[in-house]
Amino acid sequence: MVDLSIRAFSLSGRIRSKASKLWNTFWTKVYLRLCGCPYGKRLCVSDKPLLMVSRRGQLTFGNNVTLNSRRSVTVSGGNTPVTMHCYANGKIIFGNFSGCSFATLSSRSSITIGNHVMIGANAKIFDHDFHPVATELRRLPNDSDYTATKPVVLEDDAFIGAESLILKGVTIGKGSIVAAGAVVTKSVPPGEIWGGNPARFLRKVEP
Repeated sequence: MVDLSIRAFSLSGRIRSKASKLWNTFWTKVYLRLCGCPYGKRLCVSDKPLLMVSRRGQLTFGNNVTLNSRRSVTVSGGNTPVTMHCYANGKIIFGNFSGCSFATLSSRSSITIGNHVMIGANAKIFDHDFHPVATELRRLPNDSDYTATKPVVLEDDAFIGAESLILKGVTIGKGSIVAAGAVVTKSVPPGEIWGGNPARFLRKVEP
């Protein structure tokens, strides 16, 4: 009897999860269409993401992109839903078969994500500083218009660990791994593992 109850509960959970994906994927597609943002086939959205695209911004998803903000989907958990902001002329571009869980991406220039890229829970990727360094500029009501910004690129097969932070101007090379909790302030060559704060070379990725 207990076994049947567990199976029924498990089945009910899977049904709710499937319904949530269908519902949130549908409304995400509606929002993207209203913003004029293209998306490819088999976009999958678990729970509602927070998306904001300015009039001149651009958010693009390739085929088989996954956005996960549901704790039951990944044991890594997360503090906030997937959040993507394209300010001013900012662009966030996802390649094919890439995805993220509970990640935050904010762009004023461009964040380009290649194919088969994995972005872990609570990872943050910023191509700008949010506020200028100069004190005088920070006092202005539109201080964010004076922030420094440089493109960020995650090349194919990059793996960004949970709780990591990728800052402006950084390129993560093809097949490289950023360890959990790393703060990446400079570019990572292809096929390497970097970790720490600030992130540094740890070793080569084993074939």
